[in-house]
Amino acid sequence: MTADARRQELHGVAIPSLDGGAVYDVTVEDGVFTRIEPSGVRRDGETELWPGYTETHAHVSLPANWDDTADDPRIVALQYVYHGVTHVVDMFGFPLVADAWAAGREASTVPYPEIVHCGYAVTAMTNAAGLTGHGVEFPAPVHMIATETDLEHAIRSNVERGGTFLKVMFTDGTEQPDSPVKFSRLSRRVLELSARIAAERGITAVIDCNTLQETRWAYECGFHLFAHSVRDRTLDAADWKEFEGARFVSTLAGLRPMIMTGDEFRAEYGREGFAETQDIRNLEFAQAIEKPYGIEFGCQETRTAALADMRRNALATLREGKLLIGTDSGNTGAYHGYSFLSELDLLRGDDASLEERLRHQATVGGRRYFGELSGDTRDSHPLSVGESATYNLHAPGRPLSALPLRTVVRGVPIDRQAVARTIAELRAAGTDRKEEL
Repeated sequence: MTADARRQELHGVAIPSLDGGAVYDVTVEDGVFTRIEPSGVRRDGETELWPGYTETHAHVSLPANWDDTADDPRIVALQYVYHGVTHVVDMFGFPLVADAWAAGREASTVPYPEIVHCGYAVTAMTNAAGLTGHGVEFPAPVHMIATETDLEHAIRSNVERGGTFLKVMFTDGTEQPDSPVKFSRLSRRVLELSARIAAERGITAVIDCNTLQETRWAYECGFHLFAHSVRDRTLDAADWKEFEGARFVSTLAGLRPMIMTGDEFRAEYGREGFAETQDIRNLEFAQAIEKPYGIEFGCQETRTAALADMRRNALATLREGKLLIGTDSGNTGAYHGYSFLSELDLLRGDDASLEERLRHQATVGGRRYFGELSGDTRDSHPLSVGESATYNLHAPGRPLSALPLRTVVRGVPIDRQAVARTIAELRAAGTDRKEEL
């Protein structure tokens, strides 16, 4: 790489996360910001510079495709950077695909997103009714725990596999009052042990809950990071007082496919980036859908209500700066990279006033969360002199679901056309990993 290629300059860009009223001149050298200086007053229409997006709830090893196949981890990495997602929090079973991810990163001419993971999640044992803990139903290992010894083994095993935080599965699967119980749950004693031992080891703990009651129990036991928004009711002011300091991940995109109509699927899959990065058979599948799966499986009304509650609760945490933007991608119909931009649109709805706050939480807020889970104790702004030059440029006035004008990862601009070609080549080479998973 020439000296000129290692040096990049941006002039007169807006940086809303630093100062919404100014424009800046920015210099990047050898992949690092070396100058970020105010250079004037913002007028209107300036290109906006934001940190890269952080996906705060992903599952690289789970099958997102409607034919129940999982994409090769090399494809997943490229799907993310194509859509401007530069940091990924894997919440379930990354060790299953870690070697393929590492080998792909080593061979790739395109920089991969940074990733942090929990190892394998911990969940409950099978109960007297024959129900297993949530997570056992997926094609990735989980630790089933019932004692302190089980938990100690799980944490030690995950650390050896590169896990830096603890993911606890604690939900019986209900989404609305009177909806059926699907899973066993950890006992309160084990829940308390999980929070206490993680804290003693200096390991951040994240918990998977659905309902207000589950969230209350988990919070009382010491958990403050929740992998989903509450979905069985809209919390009121009194409820929120119970959860001081708690943060919640949004995950609307992961739940919505069950209730979408054929027309909604076709519209959702029609945005720029889908055909370039996803298995086109998913679009062909959607074209044949006659009625939502929620109707077929008798959960259309409860899941529709759950999504509405989740969105209202997510926006309440957004107002307090406590919302984390994540999709639950890897679940069927929630696609890596592509669905992250869908998540932003689902949260925005018809309220344009939410856009800047959503983008801030999806970038600055997400990056700080990524650092927290990875053990990085620094609290510097991602757009600071000395920080890695990883960012997106956005055109003002475009939908939140629109692709960034430009994505740069550690100083390297992402060539989306080249990324799309590489994804197509990997698919053509037979990279479907269904049998391997």
